[in-house]
Amino acid sequence: MKEPDNRLFLAFPADDLAPALGRLQDWLALPGRRIPSHQFHLTLRFLGQTDIAQQGALERWLGRRTLPAFTLRLDRLGCFPRAAVVWTGPSRIPGALAHLAEEVGLYCASLKLGPPHRALRPHVTLFRHCAACPLPETEPLVYRPRSLCLYRSAQTEQGPRYEPLYSWPLKG
Repeated sequence: MKEPDNRLFLAFPADDLAPALGRLQDWLALPGRRIPSHQFHLTLRFLGQTDIAQQGALERWLGRRTLPAFTLRLDRLGCFPRAAVVWTGPSRIPGALAHLAEEVGLYCASLKLGPPHRALRPHVTLFRHCAACPLPETEPLVYRPRSLCLYRSAQTEQGPRYEPLYSWPLKG
């Protein structure tokens, strides 16, 4: 019997930043598909297909940790041309975020969830199916995530849909 689709990722929801990100999308007025405001997030780690035992172990491990609060200054726009994604992100990664990403990466490796796709590049996706490079400079947005969430990603005809499963507060 085939396991149900359980493609997971860890991310910081950007709900508080959604109005400012929406204004940024309006200002850019790029072709492609705008990310809906309720789906804005900053991915910490894509986990991929995850079985129930791996998911449970990760949830318990995160539940026992004190997750550090941090502030990001989203001060640049960029694109991933091969993925046709336009994003905003920081030019500098805070130490607390880098350390958390490293710890999560080590624990995920112990669960055999596989290596991350690439080095940590924190960003919030603004548009898909859009490879507009170069991009203009923008005013920085200050982003203070309040929680880390475990999301399930499901593919739909309208694009990916992200379902939050669990949430852990950031403290600091």
